[in-house]
Amino acid sequence: MTIRPFEDHDYPGIVSVGNAIYSDYPWSVDETRHEDARFDGVRFVQRRFVAALPDGRVVAHSGFHHVPNMYHPQKFWVDVLVHPEFQRRGFGSRLYDHLMAGLAPSRPVMLWSNVRETFADSLRFAKRRGFAEIRRAWESRLDVASFNPAPFQARAEAAMNRMAVVTVAEERERDPRCREKLYDMHVEVLADVPQPDAYTPQTIDQFQQRLLDNPAYVPGGHFLAKDDNRYIAESFVFRSEERPDVLYQGLTATRREYRGRGIALALKLRVVAFAKQRGYREIRTWNDTLNAPMLHINETMGFVRQPAWVMLAKAP
Repeated sequence: MTIRPFEDHDYPGIVSVGNAIYSDYPWSVDETRHEDARFDGVRFVQRRFVAALPDGRVVAHSGFHHVPNMYHPQKFWVDVLVHPEFQRRGFGSRLYDHLMAGLAPSRPVMLWSNVRETFADSLRFAKRRGFAEIRRAWESRLDVASFNPAPFQARAEAAMNRMAVVTVAEERERDPRCREKLYDMHVEVLADVPQPDAYTPQTIDQFQQRLLDNPAYVPGGHFLAKDDNRYIAESFVFRSEERPDVLYQGLTATRREYRGRGIALALKLRVVAFAKQRGYREIRTWNDTLNAPMLHINETMGFVRQPAWVMLAKAP
């Protein structure tokens, strides 16, 4: 095995490794490239290393990067991924050591990572290297075809009294300030999403790149609640290039002064109706265990809880 810095031609290799490990969450090369584009190499840094066999096949990779919405110059997200066929051969250990050597000049004060709770070997690998669990996020899935909105309609209609529900696709056509207004709301509501470190707002250009220019973003599936001409809540989804029958729920959130009225529920119902009309089979979502209100909405709607994702942290 040879460990070397990641190069552009390695994208298919690292995507293949990731999809072999997380076969239920496949990514495409285009989606991975888009995620990487948020790292400018100046403020937001990302570095990867690949492990290749003599024939050039990439069988493992590791990396570290800043987390833009929790930015600190010495805090990083880290990953070590080894193709299942090559696990338990020392590849992960060597990649981890290489990763830590690459991180050393940055003098990290905190490292984060996450592992699905069903991956016992991965959890042991992390804990042996000083990582400890700090929180969990529940994954939940909704069977779109069997969902019955009737029990929720009255509350949703009452919540939206005198307010309109529109999509970003519609608003782009009629409001030249759509992007700025959407950004203003998005930054405010993200500040209240539970996360393990201090929130750092993105710029409007980062917001454009991260969300609106995302190849998986669905403008017609991004629902907004409007009070007069102000956006006060949103719920949106991403499609999957590799799983065309699945939608991934992005953010569902409401401005602080409008919470507790059922507005988030009303928008989630629109998302499900959108998915049903277009023949999607399933909606998947993730919620931090500290986000009790959204967990309650999802459970009430019939989202079925899956194994959790365990977030780990280490102060080197």
